[in-house]
Amino acid sequence: MGAAPGRSLRFGLLFGLLLSVTVAAVMCVWEWLENPGGIFHDADGTNWGFVYDTATSWFVPTVSPSVVLATVAHYLYRRISTD
Repeated sequence: MGAAPGRSLRFGLLFGLLLSVTVAAVMCVWEWLENPGGIFHDADGTNWGFVYDTATSWFVPTVSPSVVLATVAHYLYRRISTD
């Protein structure tokens, strides 16, 4: 009996989304703390536009490859370990 591809896809989606959200959050906090050129916050408060742009610039290119790699790795692991 082989591994169910649906289970691997669910794992890949969950792992990829969690990894991408984590990477985007870490980078947003890091950039906000460093505040290069004062673009993330100033005396008036946080510039949420730059925070959003930073989050999407890390989330979008991270999510697809991480979902695909996690799905394939999980599927192959399950195939190898159950046969």
